[in-house]
Amino acid sequence: MPFLIRIKALLNVFISFINNLPRKHFFALIILFVGLLVLSFLPSQSVQNQNIKRQLTLPVASVAKEGYPVAEPIEAEREQYGKPSIDFTGTREIRFVIKEGDSLSNLFQKEGLSAAVLHELQEADKLHLRLGNLVPGQEIKLLVDGDNQLLALKIKIDFANTLSFVLKEGSYVSLLETEKGEWRNSYYQGSVTGSFYVNAKASGLSAGQIQQISGALQEKFDFNRQLRAGDTFHVLVSKQYIDGQYTYDSEVLAVLIKTRQQTYSAFLSEDGRYYDDSGQGLGKAYRRSPLDGRNRISSRFNPKRLHPVTKRIRPHNGTDYAVGVGTKVYSIGDGIVQRAGYHPAAGNYIVIKHGRKYTTRYLHLSKIFVRKGQRIKMGRLIGKSGNTGRSTGPHLHYEFHIYNKPVDSTKVNLPLSQEISKKNKKAFNARRDGFLKEMREI
Repeated sequence: MPFLIRIKALLNVFISFINNLPRKHFFALIILFVGLLVLSFLPSQSVQNQNIKRQLTLPVASVAKEGYPVAEPIEAEREQYGKPSIDFTGTREIRFVIKEGDSLSNLFQKEGLSAAVLHELQEADKLHLRLGNLVPGQEIKLLVDGDNQLLALKIKIDFANTLSFVLKEGSYVSLLETEKGEWRNSYYQGSVTGSFYVNAKASGLSAGQIQQISGALQEKFDFNRQLRAGDTFHVLVSKQYIDGQYTYDSEVLAVLIKTRQQTYSAFLSEDGRYYDDSGQGLGKAYRRSPLDGRNRISSRFNPKRLHPVTKRIRPHNGTDYAVGVGTKVYSIGDGIVQRAGYHPAAGNYIVIKHGRKYTTRYLHLSKIFVRKGQRIKMGRLIGKSGNTGRSTGPHLHYEFHIYNKPVDSTKVNLPLSQEISKKNKKAFNARRDGFLKEMREI
């Protein structure tokens, strides 16, 4: 066969080549062949499976020469700063914008969060009373861990206020952040040609500011009967701005109504009340208590009180009066209703702002007789005591705040007289004169 003939021919050529090799070359070729044959029978080793081990020795923490810093081992940082930072691995952030008909209860149910957690948040919110009635447009952020445990909740209440709740040592701690912004004074003036309201609006004053002017002077001046064409009004208003934007929070600082017969004045004092230029009060003084008569106090102001329901340390920021359902509750001073509504923990409640300094709150009411934005006088019937919300029994929970900080209402130094006290007269006169200078009256 041709294939076998070719193989035989090649072998004859190879044998002839070997026979013609010099003797030393022949033996070298034989040694090479034997060596290759031995290596072929040795076990193979995979380089990929080999583990390369090296010992790394770190230098002891020190400071290099010439003052240059040297990085320290991670153990040194742990000893210096304590426990490492919280591990947020597996957490998720939920962002939500409130729409009409939404509630926190629905949001928690949708995200699979416990109703007990919402209960705890509402208890922590009794200091601020902001979770009861959500408003469309408010933004809410939730931070939830891998076990679906709520770590934090943050809600944008309005332009100036943000409320946060953070889980700390098994309970939620609340924090209300308020942007103080910048208060700027604006001066308005005008002449009366008919309706004071119409003329005041034309000068740039808002409806709320006009109501505040009327309320300040209503005991001394009748705007419907005493004003005549040609009479003038001069008003100084303080407005709040945040990042250059007006927040619509304002206070009337000073008012002058000039008629043909005399000038009527009103100046806002630090105590939230209006006085004339001589320091005489234009309205009634504050009441010590929101209830008539003497009533037993069942629980006093206590920032470290053990909560009777949750059995946790929760501040008791008010005074509890042991009265039955339906007892009449009165405003302790002139003011404007800041909020009035229902809160799951506080029940029916009212918050009244008495100027920039004082705020009062009335909780667990059975009935509410005022509405948000309403301006009221001292002694006005605002509601009736009850047992609404999370309450251990019928009572009135009453709070007094100074610059948004709760204080003991039974010990606070209230202006109970009609006239500026002698010790405060000098400060009042300086404040009055400052207002008059801005109004270009002195």
